[in-house]
Amino acid sequence: MSFSLIHKATNIHVIFKWLIVLIFLAAAPARADWDDEKARIKFLIHEVEQVQGSFIRNGREYLPAEAGAHLKMKLDRATGSWFAPDKDQWTAELFIEKIASKSSISGKPYQIKFNNGQTVDAGEWLRERLNDFGNPAE
Repeated sequence: MSFSLIHKATNIHVIFKWLIVLIFLAAAPARADWDDEKARIKFLIHEVEQVQGSFIRNGREYLPAEAGAHLKMKLDRATGSWFAPDKDQWTAELFIEKIASKSSISGKPYQIKFNNGQTVDAGEWLRERLNDFGNPAE
């Protein structure tokens, strides 16, 4: 009878270990892969830097390179901040929503003014660009 109890205890211990492993494996996909998201964010910043026009922030027009540098600075500050989400929780969508769509000081939306005179909301434009990520031929 003691062998049976030892055998059951060992089985329960093994089952418990596997249960813990499965919980960690199931939770892993829920977290953003920072390297993948960083690549998507870099793509968006590069798209801003390549705009044929200007980036409007708080009513003032900036060169695309200046806008890219500003977005990089905001991202660096946000990802290093104690009150912001951990890096593994950042996504390109969160970058657009919290950093690249509006001024954190005035709350005014950022805009992109193309050389042809058309002005668009930066957040909407970036979401469209994000749809192109991984689909460069389209």
